[in-house]
Amino acid sequence: MERVKNFFNRSYYKLRVIITFCAVTIILVVLMSWTGYVFVKDLYLTNLTEKVNTVSGLMANQVNKNYLGLLEIGPPTVTVKKYFDDFFTGYIEIEPNSDIFIFEKDFNILIHSSKQFSTGTKEPRLQISEKEILELPVESSITSLPFKGDDGRWYLWGFNRLSENFWLGIKVSASKLEEIDQLSVKFFYIGLAGIVFAFILSWFIAKSISKPVEVLSKYSSQIGKGNFSVKLPPGIKGEFNLLGNVMEKMKIDLAANQKEREKILAQIAHEIRNPLGGIELLAGLTKEDIVKNQLNAGYIEKIISEVNGLKRLITSFLEFSKPEPASPQLCNLDDLVKETLDNLSDRLKSKKYRVDKDIKKGNIFFDRGHLKQILTNILANSIDAVNDNGNISISAKAEKGSWRIIISDDGSGIPDENLTSIFDPFFTTKKNGTGLGLAICKKLCTENRAQIAVQNNIGKGTAVIISGADENET
Repeated sequence: MERVKNFFNRSYYKLRVIITFCAVTIILVVLMSWTGYVFVKDLYLTNLTEKVNTVSGLMANQVNKNYLGLLEIGPPTVTVKKYFDDFFTGYIEIEPNSDIFIFEKDFNILIHSSKQFSTGTKEPRLQISEKEILELPVESSITSLPFKGDDGRWYLWGFNRLSENFWLGIKVSASKLEEIDQLSVKFFYIGLAGIVFAFILSWFIAKSISKPVEVLSKYSSQIGKGNFSVKLPPGIKGEFNLLGNVMEKMKIDLAANQKEREKILAQIAHEIRNPLGGIELLAGLTKEDIVKNQLNAGYIEKIISEVNGLKRLITSFLEFSKPEPASPQLCNLDDLVKETLDNLSDRLKSKKYRVDKDIKKGNIFFDRGHLKQILTNILANSIDAVNDNGNISISAKAEKGSWRIIISDDGSGIPDENLTSIFDPFFTTKKNGTGLGLAICKKLCTENRAQIAVQNNIGKGTAVIISGADENET
């Protein structure tokens, strides 16, 4: 039972395709077969009815009314019988499987083309159409519904009212109905063949749909196991090809993230190992001093400094690996710049930097904390880059549905070969730098749907450009 359940779970949509396709096909085949059968049967009966009505009308018109008058007087005489026998013989020669007779209102047959019927014999089946026969106007014709005779074959009655008291009856073979009934059996087998074909076709269609899913499932399973060298399976087309391309991009991104994580872990180990070695050494020296009852406060201060450095390093790692989700809001850029410069005021005064501001774009839609951190990191880099009495400029303006912030300095600039790497994690040219400042800035810009770029100024120094679209504003 469990195997059956697992099979249905694995093949749920394949089975749905097969069942749906087969169900629709069965319904269509049954409807078409039944419609075809009914159409052929109705067409045949319509033609036969018209033929019987025409024949009964023609036969009635040819009956000599004088002999009908003799029938009114009493039972048919030899002369009357001979006349009608001769009259019926001409029709029977044309329609050998038919009967023709004359009967009166009590449904007694007076004259019959078959010698098996004697005068006064009743035909019980005539009473089935009693109402239609008695209400039939003189010189008018009707036909009955098909019926099976004693021999098991199909027949049809045709009636024409000769006078007030006498009717002409024709019993015509409807043998084609048997062939039509056999045709219904053929329709059944055709329908059965159609159902089998539909099952095979639906199975093929379902397989053609499920096969790419199975292939992509195995492909994604390999990616999930960390096998980023696996290739996208060939031969996948259409919508599944789009899905495959998305999965291929996901694999590339995951591989890049995996490489980035490995690099971060290696860098963390490297960056933490050195301070820990220093702390271990200083702790040993402090222990020796304690044993000698000689305490050197400088050792303790260095330990605290190293610990604080480690804390800052770990904070940088956390900010880069998992920054706080962005909560964009309208930020007053002028206030944020002033606040950031106030926080860096001690560093600015130490070298007497000159800061020029040109804020023409007042409000932008950005996470306030993220933007403050970005400005702090960039301005800190500019302060480190410029010499005494250096110049730093901060400008912001709107440009055709977008905004742009430019932080420029006249420092030493960045070598051209390093421009493509400055946003990579742990890339730094500073002696004590972590290489995470600009990497964090780029990640925070991405979180806020903004872009960041760095370029060397034509004369001297570097410019950092942050840009975004005004459509982010509310």
